Amino acid sequence: MKKNKWFWSVVFCSLFYHHYCFTQNQFKFKDEGKRAVDLKFRSINNLIILSALLNGESVNFLLDTGVNKTKVFGQVKDSLSLVEAEYISLRSLGSSEPVKAFRTTNNIIDFGSVRGEKQEVYFITDPRFDLSSKLGINVQGIIGYEFLKDFILRLNYNRNELRLYQHDKFKRKLNAFDKIHFRFIRKKPHIQIPVEFKDGTEKELVFLIDTGSSDAFWIFENKDVVAPDDSFFDYIGYGLESVVEGMRSKAKSVQLGDYRLIEPRTAYLDSVSAQLFTADLYKNGILGAEVLRRFVTFFDYRNQNIYLKPNSDFNDSFNYDRSGLFLQYIGDEINTFKTPLRVRVNDQARSSYAKTNSAEQFSIRLQISKILNVANIRPNSPSSEIDIQIGDRILKMNGKSITALGLDKINQLLSGDEGERVKIILKRGDVTLKRTIILRSQLN
Repeated sequence: MKKNKWFWSVVFCSLFYHHYCFTQNQFKFKDEGKRAVDLKFRSINNLIILSALLNGESVNFLLDTGVNKTKVFGQVKDSLSLVEAEYISLRSLGSSEPVKAFRTTNNIIDFGSVRGEKQEVYFITDPRFDLSSKLGINVQGIIGYEFLKDFILRLNYNRNELRLYQHDKFKRKLNAFDKIHFRFIRKKPHIQIPVEFKDGTEKELVFLIDTGSSDAFWIFENKDVVAPDDSFFDYIGYGLESVVEGMRSKAKSVQLGDYRLIEPRTAYLDSVSAQLFTADLYKNGILGAEVLRRFVTFFDYRNQNIYLKPNSDFNDSFNYDRSGLFLQYIGDEINTFKTPLRVRVNDQARSSYAKTNSAEQFSIRLQISKILNVANIRPNSPSSEIDIQIGDRILKMNGKSITALGLDKINQLLSGDEGERVKIILKRGDVTLKRTIILRSQLN
């Protein structure tokens, strides 16, 4: 099969630069005698959230192989030393202009057993850059290359665990894993793999390996690659500042090393949107966490290799939202409840407990509830055919509160099998309404 020689030549020209960068501002084990350390993470919609201290202040980072600079947002400004302002080119859909950020140096990032000093961090001032509203928990930053370059990383989605190995102490044989070589473009890992489309044609495409994308594959359209005729319009995700629109479909198969992925879901971005989303004209798309979660994966940034072995989720179907609802967290609501105390009542025969109505004998309980609103509704979807409106607040799904469910469970409910029913209680103004969504596939 014909190789994309231009892609490899562009990468080769920058190899010396990347080799030099591996020596700068390293993360290190606090106990340098250890061979490996484990970091637990929280998984939300396939995304990896790591807790850390930034200059002593608690922050949550999204671990994203698709970023080359560590970035934080408005909540942690006071912990940073704003030594120099500069413009950086941080592209997302809806903004083709560079976004202003403050470049800060001499930062300390501490993950518990791993610590990095003299770290360069970019502080984003634009309030539209808000990950927390997309994920339902506070996420104040994104970290990728500057953390991953210093170790061999084992990523296990089933255990919600990262294991970091020191290069000079890594002795494990990976014979059971398939080794795939990747190349860096702007410090981001890219691989070139064959994709078989629904019409039977096959092309080799260059994909960014992106743990910061919860989807399976995004493909950027060009004159040779376009969305199939039976694709349907969808809200396929969030950029950092806007909703990402595209056409939803599926490929016939994708060959990832020794492993063939059957009918993975794909989202196509038109050429205009793709140019806004990426400056890498030689990149054809993104390979995201919906693929990576099916493997136990080793990343070796120093030698530019990724090692894959299927886990128990490998044969899971590639589901997608079958409701047509596109939801967004907009904040928290604090409710106050007064609960009568149970006081002991004594008489000659027995002791018992009873509720008191005394104004001084109530306990005060605070309950924090997530506010989850309908942001968009996909045309021709089940939700578009019943009385659900943009701006409606979702209170419950299948009898459970939105706060109790969390984003992962909500996505599972809305991505269920065709014909399944999702019962929703929503609030519109001061009116509480009940609706039932019957899930339906729009993929042929």
